[in-house]
Amino acid sequence: MREGFNATLKHEQKTLSGGNWTKILDQNVQRTYLMIQNDHDAHSIEVGFGTDTVAPTGGFHIEGAVSGHKIKDTQFEFGVAPINAVWAKADDLHDHLIDIVYDD
Repeated sequence: MREGFNATLKHEQKTLSGGNWTKILDQNVQRTYLMIQNDHDAHSIEVGFGTDTVAPTGGFHIEGAVSGHKIKDTQFEFGVAPINAVWAKADDLHDHLIDIVYDD
């Protein structure tokens, strides 16, 4: 372990607003870890990357929690954390709770 460096992970629950892109993290060049978990709802979510003010036009999907799904199906852990703003939206029209763990 390198001395003088210390990471503190934060956990937050974010509510995605009914099928609209919701910014879940601002841009941050120091970010080194990000995990998104979608186990509060059966619907999948879409995660994309944009700027602090401009949402993405597309992204990748994370499955929702349904009977028989294992945790690996409902979460995504980044090997290299994105430094740009992170946005997400539910693949349905109701509000949707997700968990994020990150260092900022």
